[in-house]
Amino acid sequence: MLGKKAASICIIIIGIIVAIPFNYIYGIDGFEVDIVWTIVGIVMTGSGFYLLKNSAKLKPI
Repeated sequence: MLGKKAASICIIIIGIIVAIPFNYIYGIDGFEVDIVWTIVGIVMTGSGFYLLKNSAKLKPI
């Protein structure tokens, strides 16, 4: 159970980091890059919160 919560928290943190626009960090030009990474970060953060909230209800694979 603790492992599921730790993994969910890691997914949330990685999702927030991914949502930071990379063109400002690495100098990549293009607005499309920001949109793609922001969407990926939001999806990762949302899935992390979902897993954290419902970790007790999920069955192991």
